Amino acid sequence: MKLTKALKLKNQLAGEVTELKDRLGKQNSHAAKVPFDYDSREILATLREKIDHLITVKSAIAAANVEQYPRIFRLAELKGLVALFKALDVRHGVFTESGNFTQPAHEVEYVAQIKKATADALVAELEAEISSLQDELDEFNHTHVVALTA
Repeated sequence: MKLTKALKLKNQLAGEVTELKDRLGKQNSHAAKVPFDYDSREILATLREKIDHLITVKSAIAAANVEQYPRIFRLAELKGLVALFKALDVRHGVFTESGNFTQPAHEVEYVAQIKKATADALVAELEAEISSLQDELDEFNHTHVVALTA
């Protein structure tokens, strides 16, 4: 099975596990006069089977991705840096700050060490590398075979 297909299967199984957990939580106890829509023991048995299958799929994906871990980890860290730079306070100059009921509005001068244009340039640079890494991972996922049966 191609890694791309294994990743889709993992996501499908994870969704099914989440749904079964939710159903078990909602269906386990009712008022005595309210009939059950599902048998909790059957839900639990199905849930355990799905979890076992999910573990098998995740393990196969992890084994197939060993050589890609540096790219995967770099991708995650770069995305974290992009989020940091997009949220970075880049105010520079004099701004009027609103007051509250005990203090009137007042001016505050801000000094940014990393200014907006620099932050935007860093984001663009990081996003270009992220795109390149993602393309490499996508290519790997589409061409690499995972030791799983369909």
